[in-house]
Amino acid sequence: MRAVEIATVRATAIGAVCALVAACAGWAAAVPLPEQDSFYAEPGSLFGTADGTVLASRVIEAESFGQPLPAAAWQVKYKTIDNHGAPRAYIATVLVPHQEWTGDGPRPLLSYQVAEDGVGSKCAPSYALRGGIEGGPSGAYAETGMIRFALQQGWALVVPDYQGPDSDLFGADGYVHGVLDGIRAARAFAPAAVDPAAPIGMWGYSGGAQATAIAAQAHSTYAPELPLSGVVLGGVVADLEATMAGFSGGIAGGAVVVGLVGLDRSYPDADVAQYLNETGRAMLAASRADCVPNAAFAYPFLDAAALEAWPGSITNNPELSQVVRRASPLFRPGVPGVPVLLHHAVADEFAPIDSARALAGKYCAAGNPVQLVENPIGEHGTEAMLGMPTALTYLADRFAAAPAANTC
Repeated sequence: MRAVEIATVRATAIGAVCALVAACAGWAAAVPLPEQDSFYAEPGSLFGTADGTVLASRVIEAESFGQPLPAAAWQVKYKTIDNHGAPRAYIATVLVPHQEWTGDGPRPLLSYQVAEDGVGSKCAPSYALRGGIEGGPSGAYAETGMIRFALQQGWALVVPDYQGPDSDLFGADGYVHGVLDGIRAARAFAPAAVDPAAPIGMWGYSGGAQATAIAAQAHSTYAPELPLSGVVLGGVVADLEATMAGFSGGIAGGAVVVGLVGLDRSYPDADVAQYLNETGRAMLAASRADCVPNAAFAYPFLDAAALEAWPGSITNNPELSQVVRRASPLFRPGVPGVPVLLHHAVADEFAPIDSARALAGKYCAAGNPVQLVENPIGEHGTEAMLGMPTALTYLADRFAAAPAANTC
């Protein structure tokens, strides 16, 4: 079953439950969108404030699919730098399990990056973790289930809205700052009681793995003081151009529109609209607050070539390729300085296995332990769950300082 078909089944099931239970509509409506929520408002001036500084916080009731998560939870507003170099206030959700930590040493801290995959605030994980489903479930909403599994390991979590308040999809420099300053904020947030010596892990799947890889590659230069122990990348979008080509023409082809909106917003100097015809520009304008599922359902089987201002303006354009490479871990500088696990379905249609192999090769060349686990079963949508036991075990081993496997 393909990824969007799985998402459709999930959305249909949730919709049926909501239709049968009148209270569900009230529950969803009780969570305002971030732009309607005063907590998300940014201070007037942040110049001179250290990156990672906690600016405000509030207690929340975090949940997954309508059920409470087994953790104390807060939304934390913190200072960072967006993709355009401006000081901004981002939001992260910090969760500390109710269960006592019984492992050796202090309770670990895991930075989990969801596949936010959208250009609207309704796609943000902070919204999803409060039960927000305005406009339909998002990738972030679906991944609250994986967050539950991580909490059950006894780890504290920080889940950043790493795209920032403007939903800068593919804004790679913003990803670096949003993720790493989110970890800094979680460590500085007194109610979470994160031990300064606690080992730190990073984990993400698909677009979340893309953000995780981009941040991990900059860790040693941007936030070297963070005691990072290991990184897990599942179904990683290593080469964004290959991923957009994978969506084009398929059942989820409309996702290309959201991707183009993200590139246009994150890299305005590229003037992405110049490469689009009238139809493409209209779709761009209509999708400026969409999550990937919204556009995928609106424009199934959309071929990127149908949006081109001239033949090849999107599908074979070196100038646009250079823009896309800004958000591709494979082509960005740096490598993680800690052990890395990459787990990937061989038949992944949205994040081609060759790109993941190339990224593993790039990391191997730096001399750090890299474990590449290729799954001959399933595809992009199924690997998130099929690979999760491997991911959890790998992180547990890194937190315990066990020797890391190396398939280089």
